[in-house]
Amino acid sequence: MFAKLRESVPVLWYGKTPRDNPEISTFRNLVPTILVNDSETILRLFMATVLEKEGISRQFPAPRAMQPITRKCGVGAPGRRARTPQNDGPNIAQNGLWQLLPFFRNPENVLLFKLDILLLTWTFIAGILKEMDQSATTQAYVSGMKESLSLYGNELVNFNTFFSVGYAIGLIPGQVIQTKVRPSYFLPFCEISWGILVTCIAQAPNAQTVYGLRILLGLFSAVFWPTAISLIFNWYKPAELAKRVAFFSVSDAAGGMFISALQGALYTNMNGVHGISGWQWLFIISGTVTIGQGLLGLVVIPDTPALSRALWLTAKEKRIAQERMDSFGANTSKIIPVRVLKDKLRKLVTHPVTYFFLFSFALSAWASRANSYFPLYLEGLEDESGNLRFSTYQVNIIPIGGYALQIVSNLGLNALSDWKQWRWQISIAPPFLLGIVLSVLSAWPSDYKVILVFYFLTYATNAGSPSLLAWMAELLRKEPEARSILVALTVTIVYVGHATIPLRVWRTADSPRYPIGFPLATAFTFSSVVVQVGMLWWQRRYYRDEEEVYSSFVADGEFAKPSDGNAHTKDKGPSTVISEA
Repeated sequence: MFAKLRESVPVLWYGKTPRDNPEISTFRNLVPTILVNDSETILRLFMATVLEKEGISRQFPAPRAMQPITRKCGVGAPGRRARTPQNDGPNIAQNGLWQLLPFFRNPENVLLFKLDILLLTWTFIAGILKEMDQSATTQAYVSGMKESLSLYGNELVNFNTFFSVGYAIGLIPGQVIQTKVRPSYFLPFCEISWGILVTCIAQAPNAQTVYGLRILLGLFSAVFWPTAISLIFNWYKPAELAKRVAFFSVSDAAGGMFISALQGALYTNMNGVHGISGWQWLFIISGTVTIGQGLLGLVVIPDTPALSRALWLTAKEKRIAQERMDSFGANTSKIIPVRVLKDKLRKLVTHPVTYFFLFSFALSAWASRANSYFPLYLEGLEDESGNLRFSTYQVNIIPIGGYALQIVSNLGLNALSDWKQWRWQISIAPPFLLGIVLSVLSAWPSDYKVILVFYFLTYATNAGSPSLLAWMAELLRKEPEARSILVALTVTIVYVGHATIPLRVWRTADSPRYPIGFPLATAFTFSSVVVQVGMLWWQRRYYRDEEEVYSSFVADGEFAKPSDGNAHTKDKGPSTVISEA
């Protein structure tokens, strides 16, 4: 075979001879030394050499690396390749998709494609369903539920309050449980339970029944958001993070858009079908779809690179995922002993980032509550004759424009945050602008058109949280478990505020001007800006990147000796490594 190949070399290369092309002689001399009985490998090596010489772009896979030959007595066929990462499991990039798109020649791109299509899409759809289920009560209230259940008092605010109480109770325990139970088991269980409870609201006979169901809904719902954020933190690098957190975060806006359109359609087309009101159909449909989405999560959720059981990831892709996170010094979540968890929690309590992030995020979230009552403003808006300006259908449809603005601003600004690594800039600018918008609403202009414009701007300026989350994730990249619990703790504080602040600040009786609500929201958002500036100061003054200065934080609080031998003491500032498992 080698003799025939030597003779064919000059002919294969446009009939040129070794004298014209010395590379041919080199290749001819190399062929007998290839200790692989694989003519395909020889041909690929030859063609790669030819095309490189001629300057022709290669349109087929690169030559496979020479594999060692294993010859075990009585085991396997002679010449069989040893199992190596190159042939470990199926790979889209090696199975034909590369022929269509050069993007998929890189196995890392294949991994990102899978994560975006499956994990990120599932979290996005689940987020839409969550927002649908949570917003269903407000939408149902303005679409017939108020009259059906005789809700003429402060019941709507109480519905949100009871949900927030359950949510606040379930947040931290939900994350602690997942240090012992895989997210791919625990999260779908909570999602399915959530869907069942949503469908039950459709048959609630009175407000008291809805109160009980809303507490349980909050309890099961508490697991979803921090877990989804943690999953994204565990699989994506800094340059990929903010825009994907934004993509997930805008699911609430997309859910608001969808539920407004859905309730409008249900009110028009299904009100009274089978003796069921349109607002009841909303709960039935939302809950049923949520149950199906929870079942799908059993397959889609990949846990973390350290302990993934996902069937749609190969062993090689799991290794690539772990190497990607290792490349910038990040650890990924895993099942940890109780002792280690306690140590992480103890040190988390004393870490400066905990308080900077907690207060900046919570204050911003409380301020963004201002646009939650936009449908109530639309519902009660009257013209000069005392007639309602908008029908029930229009009340459901108009907020879609605000949600669209929120989606565009979130995706655009946080893509810029990743591209330029403008973490603090994108994190601080939107709440600062939101504070200006809320200042105008606090003054309550006389022209309703101006009020509508600034209500819409509250959606457009609600875009800084994804970048703030990415900023925090990078500062605490060594501590995934503590980071997840910090997110849960922060959201707990947020929902404690959501459960208590509206009782005195966003009362239904104060609608639509909210003389306390808008000024307080303005103060919240400017306070968030101040706290974030403080975190930026701390980062520049004290934060040291572990890869550049030191590698670990030891138990007694002293810094470990860095690689250059110069000792660093505690006055250099705290490390972001909370503990070593």
